Amino acid sequence: MSGRAVTGASALALLLVAGAPPFTTGLGAQAVSPPAVQAGVSVRPDTVTVGDPFTIAVRVRVPRDARVVWPSIADSTADIAPRAPMVRRDVDVADSGRGAFRDELAEFVVAAWDTGQLATDWPPVLVVVGNDTVPVRLADARVYVRSVLSADTAEHVPRPAKPPFPQTAPWWERWWPALLLLAALAALAWWRRRRRQAPMTAAMPSPLGPYEHALHAFERLERLALTDAGEPGRAVTLSLDILRGYLVSRQPRVSLAQTSAELLAVVGEDARVPVPELVHLLVAADAVKYARRALDATDAHTLLRDARRLVEEIERRDREQRASEERAREDAARRARDGTNGDAPTDGGAASREPAGVA
Repeated sequence: MSGRAVTGASALALLLVAGAPPFTTGLGAQAVSPPAVQAGVSVRPDTVTVGDPFTIAVRVRVPRDARVVWPSIADSTADIAPRAPMVRRDVDVADSGRGAFRDELAEFVVAAWDTGQLATDWPPVLVVVGNDTVPVRLADARVYVRSVLSADTAEHVPRPAKPPFPQTAPWWERWWPALLLLAALAALAWWRRRRRQAPMTAAMPSPLGPYEHALHAFERLERLALTDAGEPGRAVTLSLDILRGYLVSRQPRVSLAQTSAELLAVVGEDARVPVPELVHLLVAADAVKYARRALDATDAHTLLRDARRLVEEIERRDREQRASEERAREDAARRARDGTNGDAPTDGGAASREPAGVA
């Protein structure tokens, strides 16, 4: 027994499965009656046009303990092809004299891709009751499909034929003169810019000396106004870094990696460096850097001024020493010239061998 297609939007027809051959169980060749299964199929709407979706609904009434196996409809090339997955749900439960039953409803949203009277060729629904299997046919669910064309296609006027593809040249063949001109203008602009920059490069001032660089760094530190911004410790640390950099340029044995004690050991014998003032600054800076000593704005400004004055004092002594050494060299050269001319005193040779002192 199979479900017969019902056209129109009427309710599902329930057909009693009858006339099927006897079923056998796995216990032997004993004939038993098939289980009572009712099924019905409806098509909504029963008349569509090509490509329009419509619904095929299948409803089966089976015993409560039966299992319904619905087929998988996935052939998208058939005349009636699915457009959405199957939707299955339980409808209701009814009791009769033969026992308890339940209803299952499955809806297939499909579309027809041919014209005329079409029918499905789907595999059957299988109802499994114990050891028995009852097939419910889904084939021959019919729908009428209208054509989307007009009744008289002879009145259709076709569009005029399109012209052949034009023979156009690539864009670079049309635009290469403009691209060449742009490249020439860019090269000319680059050349003129290089010519303007050449005199500016030649007129640039020479690099700053160690002393001028230190003063420039102190002026930048003052413009930052770190003390007024609430960072006096950072200002003192940066001022000591400027002082250390200046000492590196004046004393080859000094390094930025040296500790305060190592720095004092190196510059302690240098007559150009005021050691007491340097010790005071190093102790104050180490207290701020390592001991987290709190500073107010007045103390910070004082330490900044002391660091700059120390650089100025070392530079003054360095210039005096270099001037003294230059005068000593000139005196030695003059005495050597006088001794060569025979005008040097008798003790001039001994005097010329005395080393020049350090001021």
